[in-house]
Amino acid sequence: MADLVNSQTHKKAECRRCGTCCRKGGPALHGPDAELLSGGILRARDLCAFRAGELVRDETLERIVPLPGELVKIAAPHGSRPDDWTCRFLTEKNLCFIHGTQPIECRAFYCEAPEALLALSGKDSLDRKAVRALLKAPEWWDELMDAHAEHCAYGALTELAPRIADDAEARRAFLEIVEYDRAFRELAVEKKAAQPDELDFLLGRPLLRTVIMYGLDARPQPDGGISLVQTSRNVREEVKE
Repeated sequence: MADLVNSQTHKKAECRRCGTCCRKGGPALHGPDAELLSGGILRARDLCAFRAGELVRDETLERIVPLPGELVKIAAPHGSRPDDWTCRFLTEKNLCFIHGTQPIECRAFYCEAPEALLALSGKDSLDRKAVRALLKAPEWWDELMDAHAEHCAYGALTELAPRIADDAEARRAFLEIVEYDRAFRELAVEKKAAQPDELDFLLGRPLLRTVIMYGLDARPQPDGGISLVQTSRNVREEVKE
């Protein structure tokens, strides 16, 4: 991986520092980034997890695909809009707050020559449990991840989503999964198992936000329930194109 990064060194010097790449999302973490975690440069609250089955854009294939396994990425600033992917370490002057200790994807990437970054895709990626160990976070966080995944897997949502418009039972089951995710997060904070700004790493992004990939908007109601509203075209349809 070091060779891939070094091969771009002369091109990186030409970076215009426009911040465009940093606004398109934080980098995913790989094995060489371990020292940033163990050394305290990155913390759980700086990260978010994309779980298996979530849809992402594969730049190599140039289309939307479901993740075969999970990724851990640097998150947007806490409280950002759902459509704001800006890396939390981008400053107002388009500088990197952790420049010099940034992840390997940042060091590899140059917008006019993305080959080095693309070559890192799927290579030596760090998952949540590996990151948890490097952060020296509680070992029982692994149990929380497993318990949450057992009831909130994207595979189940993907199977139910096409049927919810005409199948009341499928709609009920879909809503139960979304509600379970919300309740699990609330309980984790209530029991002080994690801080609110650590949940996007520990449990992945909230289903209330990510079900948009199914062309649905999950909206909390005044009575505490959740309603599903059909929105735009189902993003998953792009997978088939």
